[in-house]
Amino acid sequence: MSLNYNIFLHETDKNALNALKSIPGFTQLLKSYMKVWNEKFFYMQNMSTLVHITDQQLSKYKDMLIPICRKLDIEVPDLFLQLNPYPNSYTSGDTKPFIVMTSGLLETLPDRLIPTILAHECGHIACHHVLYRTMGQMILNGALFTLLGKGVSALLTQPIRAAFYYWMRCSEFSADRAAVLYDGSPDNMMEVCARLAGFSKAIDEPINMEAFMQQAEEYRKLVNENAVNKTMEFMAFGYSTHPLNAVRAYEASVWASSEQFTKAVNYCEAYQRGDASFEIPLFYNEKHYLNRNYQEVLKELEEQGLKATSVRSKDKNGTFKEGGVTSVSIDDSHSYKEDDWVRTDAKVEVAYYQPLTDEEIAREHPGQVCMPENYIYYIGKDYKEVEMELMKTGLADITTIPQKDIRKENDRALHRVSALRIDGKTKFSKGDWFDIASDAVIIYHEMAD
Repeated sequence: MSLNYNIFLHETDKNALNALKSIPGFTQLLKSYMKVWNEKFFYMQNMSTLVHITDQQLSKYKDMLIPICRKLDIEVPDLFLQLNPYPNSYTSGDTKPFIVMTSGLLETLPDRLIPTILAHECGHIACHHVLYRTMGQMILNGALFTLLGKGVSALLTQPIRAAFYYWMRCSEFSADRAAVLYDGSPDNMMEVCARLAGFSKAIDEPINMEAFMQQAEEYRKLVNENAVNKTMEFMAFGYSTHPLNAVRAYEASVWASSEQFTKAVNYCEAYQRGDASFEIPLFYNEKHYLNRNYQEVLKELEEQGLKATSVRSKDKNGTFKEGGVTSVSIDDSHSYKEDDWVRTDAKVEVAYYQPLTDEEIAREHPGQVCMPENYIYYIGKDYKEVEMELMKTGLADITTIPQKDIRKENDRALHRVSALRIDGKTKFSKGDWFDIASDAVIIYHEMAD
């Protein structure tokens, strides 16, 4: 079990990423990207052009990173410093993510706020943003055209571009929440936003955070005032990768005063202590699991922190495939929703469809025989062959009756079955059951006298 990042995942982040993935062409674009993506190249580039922050180089920043990774339950990524006057930090990579801070960031923010920045970047890693964000950045700077050639232009449709930008902005809110969770309050994140908005270390005046937050509230009122303002917002910021500083500060503040934040803090503390039971948020509702392989679902639930038991469902209701999940109940309920909180010791039961074996079916029909074929199968076959097949099923009371209607010895219908009755029924289906004592009557064509 790893830390459940749903505790700080912003709802717009999840929805925007799902919307992006559902756009026609996105899957093809991702596959094309993965064919040329070379993580090792970026590592070589970083090692040759940036300052690698280690225990021997700028170690105080490496020391800041370790407890953050411990709390967010991720591996410690490589950390680099880039000569760039613009205050920024970013995370890239895939299986081995890395974090880059610019020299402008260290010149803008006091050292006491750098852990907040690092926690934000680690939040991207914990939320599994990194691959998509790396791809998004390459779309933004045009590098995908170089990697994939001219053919990529057909894949980079306007909807995909717009959806990528929107998701990247939404993902920042999740990363901000990770920083707030690490710090235990929104104060540092709010100050980071204010300083990135204009308050560098060179300004001696203290930051009036109350006034800065009023900016955010006024902005939100303006945007929500009418449709024209919303359109203006999209035109101005629709192709930005980051939300506005004041808005980010406001979002962090609102989340920190919510019940979800309190539960997230309690969750982290219990997780770090290794408590036997504590509350966790659900990733999905029941619909997400239906008809998937039950072993895969059991593993997924375990990764979320829930111990589930599997129960075989013998009755096939609907179109469930063999081994497919028919229901997932939590504390005997099926009405739970994603983001609901449940305890890790909740009773979780995964029911899956598994058809009965022939032996199991036979045990449910004592004293009966099962028809291996339907009645049509036997019509037109040699009556002795049919008699033998019926005997193999277990039927003992078998009668053959000739129907003397053949005039020519070379008639192909001679000795062929014209009708079959079992327990008085002339029509039956494959899999129908009859008492072993049922009488079977085979009527076949025979030479006329």
